[in-house]
Amino acid sequence: MSSRIRVGALGNARILKRFIVDHAVNPLIDFQMIATRSAIAAEKARQTYPTKMITQRYEDALASKDLEAIYICLPSGLHFMWAEKALEAGKSVLIEKPAVLKAEDAQALAALAQSRQLIVMEAWWYRFHPLVQKIRALIASESLGKIRFITSNFSYVNSDLSDSRWKADLGGGALNDLFCYHVDFLNHVMGIKNEHIELIQAFSQLREDVDASISAELVTNTGVVCQFVSAINRHSMCKTFIVGEKGSLEIPHLRILPEMGASMFMRHDSSGTTTHSFDATDAYLLMLDAFADAVIHKRPPDVGADDMIENTKLLTRIRLASQEA
Repeated sequence: MSSRIRVGALGNARILKRFIVDHAVNPLIDFQMIATRSAIAAEKARQTYPTKMITQRYEDALASKDLEAIYICLPSGLHFMWAEKALEAGKSVLIEKPAVLKAEDAQALAALAQSRQLIVMEAWWYRFHPLVQKIRALIASESLGKIRFITSNFSYVNSDLSDSRWKADLGGGALNDLFCYHVDFLNHVMGIKNEHIELIQAFSQLREDVDASISAELVTNTGVVCQFVSAINRHSMCKTFIVGEKGSLEIPHLRILPEMGASMFMRHDSSGTTTHSFDATDAYLLMLDAFADAVIHKRPPDVGADDMIENTKLLTRIRLASQEA
């Protein structure tokens, strides 16, 4: 294998533009092919990426002997099927979040990847931003004291009813599109796993047969109260607060897109307020580096299969709780 892995993308989702950037060539990743679902979709991809190899069948990427890995940016409901096919074809896989919709599917992908000595990694790009890494370190240091309360809101307006996020059979809805970030934040940043959650109350507003908005309160076995909201039908401030016995964090935005530029969060405690600032960072490219490094050196990825399984279990519990309301 060369020091630069060759990747094929399944799908031509908008997010793909963040990975194929003309002015920023990733030293470890070479996106060589974009596989689409039809002749019309292929022609659209050719107009956007005139220098890339474009095909009108997903299977073409899986069959290519020139590709070592597959990036799946299809609708959530299609992730498992194509990730499984890619692994069976001998390709490592980077899957857009949420990787799968069922815990048993997450376990199946993890087992298959391990048996083939391949990498399967969920695309939690926000984890690689220095701001998120600093917050995680602060939580791990316990300098805020015992955490008592967490709240976060992450919403936007999606007015395109033809978008897959409004299609129930494709895994649409706010839970899969946005609320999954809250769940991974609990897992990765706060160290709160599915097994730590004792109580879940969740409520959703349905539109087009998907959850257009969902709010949930989660209480851990140590008494931490977590309140989260996500929606694809309204805007929000997208703020996050973490309250501990010795201090608190106010985070204007956990998910720093490259175009947002510099970022910051505030720490409040008895000595006053301290602002932590960070330079502009492209966390997407940092995530690609981490994925490529795992593939090249055949080591466990920074976002492991255990995370994928943990997240899916908790998302399933929240989905079921919202349906009971």
